[in-house]
Amino acid sequence: MSASKAPKPQKISLGLSVAIGLASMLGAGVFVVFHEAAAITSGIDGRWGLLIAIGVAGLVAVLNAASVYQLARVISRAGGVYAYSRVYVGPTASFIAGFSFVFGKIASIAAIGLVFGVYVWPEQHVLASCLSIASLTAINLLGINRTARVALVLSVVTVGFLVVTLVWGFAHGVDGAPATDVLAVLPATQSLTSNPILSAASVLFFAFAGYARVATLGDEVHEPRRNIPRAIAISLSAVLVIYFALAVMFQNTLGDALKVAPAPFVTFWQNSTTASGLSASTVQTIVLIFAAAASLGSMLALLAGVSRTAATMAEDHELPAWFSARNRHGAPWLAEVVVAAGAIILAQFGRLDWVIGFSSLSVLLYYAIGHYSALRQPNKERVMGRWVAFAGFFCCVVLLLAVPGPAVWLSALILGAALLVRRVARREPRH
Repeated sequence: MSASKAPKPQKISLGLSVAIGLASMLGAGVFVVFHEAAAITSGIDGRWGLLIAIGVAGLVAVLNAASVYQLARVISRAGGVYAYSRVYVGPTASFIAGFSFVFGKIASIAAIGLVFGVYVWPEQHVLASCLSIASLTAINLLGINRTARVALVLSVVTVGFLVVTLVWGFAHGVDGAPATDVLAVLPATQSLTSNPILSAASVLFFAFAGYARVATLGDEVHEPRRNIPRAIAISLSAVLVIYFALAVMFQNTLGDALKVAPAPFVTFWQNSTTASGLSASTVQTIVLIFAAAASLGSMLALLAGVSRTAATMAEDHELPAWFSARNRHGAPWLAEVVVAAGAIILAQFGRLDWVIGFSSLSVLLYYAIGHYSALRQPNKERVMGRWVAFAGFFCCVVLLLAVPGPAVWLSALILGAALLVRRVARREPRH
């Protein structure tokens, strides 16, 4: 198909862009990482360990958003930091950013799929995760407008549930109680670092890494240079407030139970059954429905962003050209299918704690390259001091080195192998 006859991408509004950002962040991560982070900081007296870790993760997210904001004001091409670094740094750095994003987010999709499966069908959680990924891929293949509208519905449902939980928790409060075993099938994160605050912050970053998902959509957003930065700022600000409020509320109501409760929302509402007048089984069912909706919204937004980054890399000959093929709805359908297949494969044997680590590390590396790209921008394109990008780059590097588990060394090996394959594939034949 010639370039002139290629289907034009659909366009989404600022409101739908914000919905994608919210759906990405308020997905399965918020239903898992509070327990994981609380367990890592369990050796720190008082409630300050978890709150400081959230503050560190939030600070890194704000700095990342600032650099993406500055870059997105100038470049509207799909691909996010991959596209930005190609302009300001070079092809190799761009490939590292793109590969890190695609690899990390495939791991994220697999992790969120596993959480969805355990919540809705614990006995067959792997099968449930695969079915959910396949179903959401089918929605994405119908175009970004349908993706954004479904994400809007799911994000509204999720935000509504979180607000009700916060209001009930602060108004009534409950006593801490033994943890539910809803997520017992998945192992908890084991920290291998010496600094629990940084390790917990790196895990919590998993729940923040979604605010710039809209940046990967590029020209599929109306007035992208104006609306992409605004969507990032709005969605990130809302989520920061919600996460801090949730942390305070959980610590007030669950106390030490938060450190051992793998599903804190279920534990919270189970402990609230007396005040609510509902049976424990009814409350658990309601919580699981909302957790499932949040998981679906996050996976939907992730699938859309990852496939479009892969398609953009294919257009630059960094991936096989067939990744850029689009259907009549303008969706990169082959990239969608391959990304979904990769997530389904990982879901077959992936550990939740490991895939969260892979995701956090890959995305932190992705944003570190984004900060370096922002440092390379000329002064006439800048809207903030260079110190913002310097601080962001430093924080990303520190935090990615604190990711628990084997993610650091194993990801380095995988990235090194990818660079080697790329170098061999691009080598000019000798005459």
